[in-house]
Amino acid sequence: MSQVRYPLGPDDRVHLLCWLTCGLLGAYYIEGDWPDTSFQVRAAHRWLDRHHRAAEWIETARLSVAAQALAARFSKTLDADASRGDIERILEGEDLDYESALVKRVYHECWVELTSRGKPSH
Repeated sequence: MSQVRYPLGPDDRVHLLCWLTCGLLGAYYIEGDWPDTSFQVRAAHRWLDRHHRAAEWIETARLSVAAQALAARFSKTLDADASRGDIERILEGEDLDYESALVKRVYHECWVELTSRGKPSH
């Protein structure tokens, strides 16, 4: 029996971008290097499956590129010791802890990233 999958809505895109960004940060923090593309593909499919959502591969790819850029920005501002607890909480759960200070910051930046896309850049 297959489950119905719904297309991504605006809120779903923000949550998926946040999930991907936090996943990349967690992997970078643990491994000391950025994970490969297959990590992002698996992470996106995991989120989509768990939330019964469907997305075109191009949309997932665009979100993955945005997540990589956001994660790179955040990695420069994270203090390793202060962020250890937040990163460990990100990696332990099946879903993000939106009460975590780090996840709140990442979510906000993801929201800004996706809501400013439709606005002209000049």
